[in-house]
Amino acid sequence: MRRINGYLLDTNIISYIFKPQCPQYNNVKRHLSRLDSDERVMLPVIAIAEIEFGIAKAGANLSDELKDELRKFFRSYPLHRGIDDNTVEPYSLIWAELWKKHATKAKGKRHKEKIPEDLFEKVTGKELGIDERDLLIASVAVQYGLVLVTADKKMKPIIDSAQELEKQGQDIYLRWADWTLPI
Repeated sequence: MRRINGYLLDTNIISYIFKPQCPQYNNVKRHLSRLDSDERVMLPVIAIAEIEFGIAKAGANLSDELKDELRKFFRSYPLHRGIDDNTVEPYSLIWAELWKKHATKAKGKRHKEKIPEDLFEKVTGKELGIDERDLLIASVAVQYGLVLVTADKKMKPIIDSAQELEKQGQDIYLRWADWTLPI
């Protein structure tokens, strides 16, 4: 079993930190403030890119003050985790497990779905809503042995697939926490 050596914040958790009007704000801030000094918080480069995209897209509709606060936050947690060669194994194993559970066979050995966004729950027919970026963020958490902090309900199939792989004896260890819940 891998030792958990910190937390990796998903994009939605970072966003809540800057939305005091949201009901999740106080819980997220409380969780963040209660961490011990040896508990490291890390940011996925993908989440930073998603937020920077939001800043660029908003343009003048977003205050310079908020843009500066976000970027200051990124600098205050300088342990940014990106995708590299060691992300490949957890990513491919989790992705394959998702396909086994949720993809539909087309003619031959191929699947009808090509990307995670195309997957549906087989029983209900409901779209899973998995985003490729979420799969990559979860894979980075596995790679570094970090607790994935997310409130994204669409991460559930990814987390379930990772936990199934762990039960099968694979070296996939994904733990998660939802800091929008009260302490």
